[in-house]
Amino acid sequence: MSFWKRLRFYGIGFGIGLLIVYALFGNRSCASPNELKMRELVFQYFRMSDKAKCKMKCLRLNEYVLKIQLRHFEINYDLSDVHKTPCGTYFIQPKKDHVSEYNFNLVMNDCDTITQIDDINILKAMPSCTCQ
Repeated sequence: MSFWKRLRFYGIGFGIGLLIVYALFGNRSCASPNELKMRELVFQYFRMSDKAKCKMKCLRLNEYVLKIQLRHFEINYDLSDVHKTPCGTYFIQPKKDHVSEYNFNLVMNDCDTITQIDDINILKAMPSCTCQ
């Protein structure tokens, strides 16, 4: 058997092996459960209370900007009640690297396919905000 025939035979086997490995492990990721839950909460439909909408205006945010900024937030499971019925409650706070950038945290309720935000906790007092 010549070198080129052996190389072609090896290449075909290697290609089949790559396809098998991709079929078995192709769509796996290295995300932590915290990151997976944050993705789930962000990609669901947002329902906000009037109080949360008012505080969003004070922070000069809208729903789309909030969803983008939530990439820099994480779930604090010590303050969360994930087994609460009918909707699990998740306390969302900025990651340690981004604490100085964001002056708010929030509580999200995971109701099946809806993420409900009842209130946003503004950490630094804003004199122009009249929301209670």
